[in-house]
Amino acid sequence: MKAIISTIEELKKTVKINASTKMDVVEPYIQQARDIILVRYLGLELVEVLEGDTVPDRATELLKLTQCALGPLAIWCGNAEMSVRFSDSGFTVAMKAGEYGAASDTKIAKVEESLERRGFQYLDQVLEYLELHADQFPEWTQSRYYTLRGGNYIQSAIQFQELGFVDIDYSRLTFEHFRSNMSMIEIRFITELLGETLDSTLRSKLNAVQSIAEKELIGSIRRFVACKTAEIHTSQASKTNRSGATNNEYKPVIRPLYSDTQNEGNYFAEQGDYFYTKIKQTLNKYAVEFGIESVSEAMDFNSAESKIFNSFG
Repeated sequence: MKAIISTIEELKKTVKINASTKMDVVEPYIQQARDIILVRYLGLELVEVLEGDTVPDRATELLKLTQCALGPLAIWCGNAEMSVRFSDSGFTVAMKAGEYGAASDTKIAKVEESLERRGFQYLDQVLEYLELHADQFPEWTQSRYYTLRGGNYIQSAIQFQELGFVDIDYSRLTFEHFRSNMSMIEIRFITELLGETLDSTLRSKLNAVQSIAEKELIGSIRRFVACKTAEIHTSQASKTNRSGATNNEYKPVIRPLYSDTQNEGNYFAEQGDYFYTKIKQTLNKYAVEFGIESVSEAMDFNSAESKIFNSFG
C-alpha cells in the first residue's frame, strides 16, 4: 500500500516546492492532512482504496482530484513547522544564504491563505465528483460523512445558493460547515411552528412530487433557513465566539457581507424575518389542505428577537 502522494515529483504537480526538498520533510504533513481532512470527508475505506498498490479504474480520476487537494492542504498544515528547526538550543530559523532569506510574515500569510483556499476548493471538486458517481463508490456511501448528510430542508450547496438565495460560491464544504446551524434553526423555528406531523410530511416530499401548497411552503422554509444561517455566520458576535483573531479557519464565502447594526442585525436578518412571515402566511392560506389551525402573524413585541421593549431601563 502506498500513500496518495508518495514522491516529491507527485507533490510538485500540486504545489510549488523546492526540488531539493526531501520527502521525509513533508511526509508528516501529508499524513496529517490525510488523517484529519481526507478521512473525515471520504471515509477511511475509500482513502485506503486510493492508497492501494493498484488503484481500480473507477477511482483513477478521483485519485487525481484527491492529490490536487492533498498537496496544498499538506503544505498548509506544515508551513509553520517547516519554516523553523528544533535543536538542543530550541527553535531556530535558517539565516539568509545565497539568494534566499526568510519570507516576511505578510507573504507567509498570503501563501497560507492561497494553499488553504486551493486545497479546499479541490476538496469541493472531490466531493462533487463523489456525489455524481456515488454508485461507483460504496465505500463512500457507507462512510460517517455520507450517512450524516441529508435530512435538512436544504440538501446541497446548489440548493442553498439557488433556492435559498445566499451566495456561498457553490461550496459544498461551506454547506457542510453550516449543517449544524441549519439543523438547529429548523428545530427551533420550523418544527416548532409547523408541528411534528406537518414537518415530517414536508420532509418526506422534498424529493417527491409536491402540491402547489407544499411547494410554496417548502420554498419559503428554504429561504428562511438559508438567510437565518447566513445571519448567524455573519454576526460579529458569532465570529468572535467561533474563532480567535489569529487562528487559521477555513473561511466560507458569503456575499454580500454586511456590517452589524447596534442590535447585531444585518441584511440577512431582515430577509429571514420576511421569509418567516411568508411561512406563516402560507400556512394560513392553505390551512385546510395542511389540516392545521391558522397561525398568528402578529409580531410579539416582547420577544427576545424584537428587542423593542426589552431595551428600556
